Amino acid sequence: MCLGVTGLAVAGGNRTAGTEGGRLVLQGTRSVGADMTASFDMGGYTPPSGQSVAINVDILESPDGPKPRIIPGYPVTSLVFETPGKYVLNFRLNQICKTSCGGVAARPLMERQETIEIAP
Repeated sequence: MCLGVTGLAVAGGNRTAGTEGGRLVLQGTRSVGADMTASFDMGGYTPPSGQSVAINVDILESPDGPKPRIIPGYPVTSLVFETPGKYVLNFRLNQICKTSCGGVAARPLMERQETIEIAP
């Protein structure tokens, strides 16, 4: 059974989101080649023993050209944008656990859509 923070994160301001237990914070210069980070702050929450978390970042909208370099990680995901313009990204944090059938189950802990403008 997967246990964790209840409910999905919801939008709250232009840089953070979350339930009482978690939020997403974007930091760094929003320009081509600059290092940005997306930090998942779950308020001290850690997955139970034998479970882990998975970060997914989906690119929903982006300018023509090379896609951003995204290195998913928890609690910090790294992003570098190679092309200026508007990006719409969906950040997902899931808790992963083994099921009794030998597979895995994902429990959503946080989901947030962000629009980011990258300068030249």
